[in-house]
Amino acid sequence: MRKKKTALVVALLLIGVTALGLGAAVYAKYIASLQKTGTATVAKWAFSTDNTAGTITCDPTLTYDTGTLVSGKIAPGTYGECEIEISNANSEVGVDYVVKPNSITNQPANLKLYKDAGHTEPFSASNTITGFIPAKQTDAVKASVYWVWEYQDGTTAYDDADTADGEAAKTMTLVFDVTGTQVQPTE
Repeated sequence: MRKKKTALVVALLLIGVTALGLGAAVYAKYIASLQKTGTATVAKWAFSTDNTAGTITCDPTLTYDTGTLVSGKIAPGTYGECEIEISNANSEVGVDYVVKPNSITNQPANLKLYKDAGHTEPFSASNTITGFIPAKQTDAVKASVYWVWEYQDGTTAYDDADTADGEAAKTMTLVFDVTGTQVQPTE
């Protein structure tokens, strides 16, 4: 009886293995694993100013009649403009820029800075010059800071401050910070 049981178990095992083999043959398929590589190049960032530094200094002088003012000097009754060139020609992304005052040394008491040529909008750390430059724009953008030193306003205090600045005859230096921030790309 044991032999019959063993033969039966072996027969069942052979039938099961055969069925599995036939079933596997029926369900056979091709399988492949492939690997692909994609690339993406990071856009270049090359925002710069006319002297390629983050801080700009400029000389705010105009030429006046040499009989009324020595060339290259400022005095009450003068005005001028500081041009700051900002470039995005080598950047592959658009940029928003901000120009703000960093420091002004030896500023005459009555000399004022403005964002516009009409001298109506004051320029300060809280009232900056802003703008946008597209990616790879070849022409530099000029941001201008305007200054004016009024001749008089009719008050003695005004004239006294102007006289003190004239007697000291110091050199004024204007330093501006220019900050560029990448603009988020749009679809």
